Amino acid sequence: MVGVTFRFHCHGCGGCGLAEDPHVARARSVCRALGIEHMAVDASESFSGKVVEGFVGEYRRGRTPNPCVICNEMVKFPSLASVADSIGAAMIATGHYARAARDASGKVWLEKGADPSKDQSYFLYRVPVSLLERCLFPLAKTTKEEVRKAASAAGLAPCGGTPGGAEQGGGESQDVCFIPDGDLAGFLSSRIEPLPGEVVDESGRVIGSHEGIHRYTVGQRRGLGISGAAPMYVRSIDTAANRIVLAENERLFSGSAACFRLKMRVRRPSLPLKAKIRFRHNPAAVASIGVKGGACTVVFAERQRAVTPGQSLVLYDGARVVGGGIITGSGMDE
Repeated sequence: MVGVTFRFHCHGCGGCGLAEDPHVARARSVCRALGIEHMAVDASESFSGKVVEGFVGEYRRGRTPNPCVICNEMVKFPSLASVADSIGAAMIATGHYARAARDASGKVWLEKGADPSKDQSYFLYRVPVSLLERCLFPLAKTTKEEVRKAASAAGLAPCGGTPGGAEQGGGESQDVCFIPDGDLAGFLSSRIEPLPGEVVDESGRVIGSHEGIHRYTVGQRRGLGISGAAPMYVRSIDTAANRIVLAENERLFSGSAACFRLKMRVRRPSLPLKAKIRFRHNPAAVASIGVKGGACTVVFAERQRAVTPGQSLVLYDGARVVGGGIITGSGMDE
């Protein structure tokens, strides 16, 4: 058994070398405590080109991307498989709360983890089947609390914690790992030249101005700088006109979602299915689904709030992931 740590970016440590990276050092110490070999691999160039640049590019287009989905598909799992191949390892394992399960025919499916509050299958739906077949998910049937207790009993600290402190919670993963201070607006503003434009209501009436569409996402209320009789939210982002369109909350609900860049495990998905339109979303019942080429349209049994271009829509048959795609638009006026 070999423990592998990838460095995808500098963790705010002033550009230190791979060996001095505090996250790498901590992983090395854990492997030493477990009595297993440790390898550190610098994957920052691939991560920057395939994940960070794509992330910024999506915001330029007025979309709200999920970088973890792309990282798992294009960087993390392929890189892990490459390391496994280099040392002759047949299987790879990660700490995701998800499950790789074989059906009666031997086909491998991605399924939800046992801990509903931590299930990460949403982030893994694009991982190639050839890699999923090699995956072990040791935390598949485990809750976060059970993991913390096991770590504490073994004298291992959570990220950012201290030995023996795992039971108390320790650190959690960052929403966007390459923005450790959480300042998304500052990160994007340092990479995207501001292009001022109009903020309008649904009738097209100008009610304000903005300093760049990359500062906004569908469903947003804070930071709009607009006051009125009722709270206003971002209903849509008109990239062509460089406009932000606002509306009251009830106008944010959509009857359907259009997706592209599909990753499907079945050719003709059949109902019943449920769809998650973002990670923190209660799966919605699907009334119908139409797939054509690399795109699909999903109609919901009940209208859903803030269907956001750039996010992933992931389809579930019970606990099983049957596929998904990147949202391009919504049927708000249906």
